[in-house]
Parts: sequence; structure tokens; C-alpha cells
Amino acid sequence: MLTFEYFKNHYFYKKDLQNICRKYGLPTNGTKAELNNYILKMLHGVLPKDIKPLRKNNKKESLKCTEINLDTKLLNSGFKLNNEARAYFANYFNVDDFHFKKPMAIKMREVQTNHDNRATVRDLISILNKPSKLVSNSEEDTYQWNHFLQDFYKDPSYQKFNNPIKVAAILWKVVRDSTCPKKYHHELMTDHYLLIKQYQKDAK
Repeated sequence: MLTFEYFKNHYFYKKDLQNICRKYGLPTNGTKAELNNYILKMLHGVLPKDIKPLRKNNKKESLKCTEINLDTKLLNSGFKLNNEARAYFANYFNVDDFHFKKPMAIKMREVQTNHDNRATVRDLISILNKPSKLVSNSEEDTYQWNHFLQDFYKDPSYQKFNNPIKVAAILWKVVRDSTCPKKYHHELMTDHYLLIKQYQKDAK
């Protein structure tokens, strides 16, 4: 039986989260942050049947490049971040090859989650012109934790601990709640040794 304590103290890949959601009858589509949200709701007592997807799949036929313009709605219009949209943006910015940026994907998910019927392609372009306007959210926190964990496991010192994922989680909480960069470095182990010493293999 999945418990809140176990879930919070272990790291799960997206496919693991999808498997958990599938097992308990929760929505299986979405980002890692959204899947986490569904599972945490269940663990806090919400019945799976009452947990609805944060975003609905866009079932409309995808717009062609020639059908997209600045006033095209991002929601329920058939607009998607696909090759047709990539071709539109390449033409708009007069470049040979256009790559979608993370802020664009996050904006699309926010539009779908908030059922924002006013947002248009113009808003996506505005985000690219003003990337500093993008605020941190639960999905960005997930990315930061992923990078932190990857760097943690690159440090051979993690092998000194019986429960390295727990150690990583403790150090991540320190970094997350501080004003320091949300990145792992070896000094975190020494600076906060008292918090993690109980997990060291030779601890008594």
C-alpha cells in the first residue's frame, strides 16, 4: 500500500508515476508535476474517482502552418506545439530552424489548466521576447530537483550512505528553502553533515 511517507521520500521517474496513477485509477496524462499532484491528492484522502485531469486533451484536428496567425487561440483551436507551429514560428522569426522553448510549453499547460480562452499565439511570442517574466512553478521545481538529484549521484560520496535518496531529499530541502542556487555541490554534505549523518553506513 502506497503511503505518503514512502512517496515523499523516494524518487520516481515519470513512467513510475504513470504506473502508480494507473494502478489507483488516477489520470495518467500530464507532466511529472501534474502526476505528483494527482497522487498527493489521493494520499491526502481524496477518492481517485473525484480526481480529474488538470488539462483536457486537445482533440481538435491540428492547425496547418498557413492557418496559424497572431490571433489564433491557444485553447480549443487545434493549435499545438508541433511541426506545423514550428514552421509558423520559423517563418515569423525568419529563421531556417525554430526550436520550441520551455517557457512556451509551460505557457501552453497553464492555458489548458486555467481554461484560458483569451490567450493567443501573440502571447507565446511575447513570452519569448520577455523570458524573465516567466515565474517558477511546480513543474520548474520538478526540473530543478531532477538536475539536483543527477548531480548528487555523480558525487561518489553518495555511496557512503545507506539511503542516498533520503540524503539527497534532505539536502535538496535545505537548498530549496534557501536563497542559494538550486544546485548540488559536494560542500552540502559537509556543511549539513549533522542532518544526514544517521544515514551514513558506519553510523552508530
